[in-house]
Amino acid sequence: MNEYTQKIIYAIEFTDIYKKYSGDKFIREAKCVDFQLEHILQPLEEGDLIAGMMHHELVGFSSQYGGIYTYFFHEHEFRNVFENCKNELTEGVLKKAEMILEFWKKENTRKKVSDRFIHKYGKEPGDSYRSAGYANCDCRVAGTNIDFEKLTRLGLDGLDDEINRYTNKNGNNSFYESLHQWIDTIRKSCMRYEREAVETANHCPQNKKDDFFKLANALKAIQHHAPRSFLEGLQLMWIYSVCSDTMNYGRMDDYLGRLYAQDLADGRLTEEEGVRLILGLYKHFKTIDKVHDCRVIIGGAGRQNPKDADKLAMVIMEASLRFKETVPQLTLRYYKEMDDEVLNKALKLNAAGCSFPIIYSDETNVPAVEQLYDINKEEAEQYVPFGCGEYVIVGKSVGTPNNGVNLLKALEILLHRGYDPFFCEQIETNVPPLNSYQTFEDLYNALFEMIKPTIEKLAWHKYLNYRVAGHEAPYLHLSLLMDNCIERGKALLDGGVKYLNAASEIFGIISCADSLTTIKKLVYDEKRLSLEKLVEILDADFDGYDAEHKWMIDAPKYGNDIDEADKIAIRVFDEIARLTSECGEKAGLHKYKIVSVNNSMSAEWGYFCGASACGRKRSAPLSNGNGPSISADKNGITALLNSMSKFGNDNHAGVINNVRFTRELFSASFEKIKFLVLTFFENNGVQLNICAVGKEDMKNAMIHPEQYQNLIVRIGGFSARFVTLEPSVQREIILRTTYEG
Repeated sequence: MNEYTQKIIYAIEFTDIYKKYSGDKFIREAKCVDFQLEHILQPLEEGDLIAGMMHHELVGFSSQYGGIYTYFFHEHEFRNVFENCKNELTEGVLKKAEMILEFWKKENTRKKVSDRFIHKYGKEPGDSYRSAGYANCDCRVAGTNIDFEKLTRLGLDGLDDEINRYTNKNGNNSFYESLHQWIDTIRKSCMRYEREAVETANHCPQNKKDDFFKLANALKAIQHHAPRSFLEGLQLMWIYSVCSDTMNYGRMDDYLGRLYAQDLADGRLTEEEGVRLILGLYKHFKTIDKVHDCRVIIGGAGRQNPKDADKLAMVIMEASLRFKETVPQLTLRYYKEMDDEVLNKALKLNAAGCSFPIIYSDETNVPAVEQLYDINKEEAEQYVPFGCGEYVIVGKSVGTPNNGVNLLKALEILLHRGYDPFFCEQIETNVPPLNSYQTFEDLYNALFEMIKPTIEKLAWHKYLNYRVAGHEAPYLHLSLLMDNCIERGKALLDGGVKYLNAASEIFGIISCADSLTTIKKLVYDEKRLSLEKLVEILDADFDGYDAEHKWMIDAPKYGNDIDEADKIAIRVFDEIARLTSECGEKAGLHKYKIVSVNNSMSAEWGYFCGASACGRKRSAPLSNGNGPSISADKNGITALLNSMSKFGNDNHAGVINNVRFTRELFSASFEKIKFLVLTFFENNGVQLNICAVGKEDMKNAMIHPEQYQNLIVRIGGFSARFVTLEPSVQREIILRTTYEG
């Protein structure tokens, strides 16, 4: 049986199980995932120190990575596989394959969300937004940070015991039964890898045998006992993550620090061996290579034993320094009482050209998160950024970001009476003519009035994303380790999770704000241009309007500590945050907040935008996150950080601030840069993505990529090897300001 035929047979068998247990979503998921993992878990490799890898098939169950959304179906790939093997299939298998193709086209969970959206709005979600680069939406249950501390403290038997306690209290039901089955599936996966580790040890070179025997013993121990060593804790965390398709790993120094420190104290482990084990985990991170996720959090207030956690944090950072890759997205939460050596180590990694760790300020974020989610300080101290930088509360909230809005594109559409000049398509209707905006306030208010219906649709789509997923599946892997699912006897999205939150990504906030600042100055304050003339100039991409283009470039810009520009940036930020929150509440979400954590789409969506009043030319990149418009920060790093620190922080679920220095400056002025970072955090700064790289290196890498394979840069909410990026993204990064002195 060839590879293609095996995939078809797997899809048929998975579908049979799905149909057999369709009357009970809890048992159905438990059975489907158990079958799935038997087939998709990958064998151990000779260099493995930690066990567990998987590769999804054409149909299956996943919360995010491998299949994107709940019960998924990769139709295009299925058709390709089918075409490659249909001549080898028996008549019976051929008919079954054709039947499941039609079955999953309608039955996949994403299709069910789309059907519900069409029922309400009469159109597909994509048709509702129409214009590429204006708004988008997708289906995921992403970024949820499960309670790994509970997992490593109780172990699998302890979790079984907890389920039994609440079964006795609440009564037996298929939810509790399916949770037990899920735990048994994890045990089976451990047993499988235990056998593989012993077999590998018996056949591998002598210098590898000890590693595999240790691994086999750890896999055997965690089938029942709570972890009693660092290796056991690391293995339990990882096997659970792999089987769950979980892509973010929470406060690793906190939930594994106790085990690591005890191993050190008892002489079972050295610091170097600890680094080696972390590098073994990093190897798996890189195989998956999910650069938009893969968050590992260290530091921060609210840890159980900061001294033990800091010991592990230093080892994790040392591993990242040696690994020097695009994953994991190592993230340090700074707070004033933290050991100074931890911050020093973090900044030394940045100075060495690592784009990690990303540094967040608990002094700013903990009180902001309290206000943001209406929670107490103890809960707020368990905030973590995931993915590109969106916030969730460990073990207590979901906060999936599935959609986005481009504010600069919205402004362009407004200025053309709802028409998109890039795609030559009418996007919005009933948009007034330009001469109706007699004041700047008229124009400003019209912008947000125009985009409100789109924000409402996105919020409703987000709500459907959760409702349909909850109707289809209990998400056992998440429900088991999230408050208050077991206590309530309810699955994650059926009322089990404590806080049902969500996020919407906003692109081009600063580009839009700078454009509005320019319009206010040139059109309404100084009356140098009419609004009609300004639009004419933009449509010409400034061709023949050099003087006017210079006026726009010279207009005040955010990022220079100029109140005139910064106030409008803050106002735009606050307005889209308020509107998003209101629409989310109306849709039925607990909290629905904006994030400004842009990925490469700030360059990609910029391509679909015409010239803008901030002086940006047609198809040029948008501002990234809360960073300035490209190359607009002219007054130095202190002025830039002052602008960044002016925003309120209790109305968003994550922002990013990219700052780039030359390596030479970072090395020569380490203490000054450290002082700059701490001053920023003392003055309301949220976080910094600090990158040390030379602009000339990036320019040379575009010409001679083979010589710069290891050049890593920060995009927005993730990092990448510079030479792997699209040229448009490379050019946008080069154009950002690099501080040289």
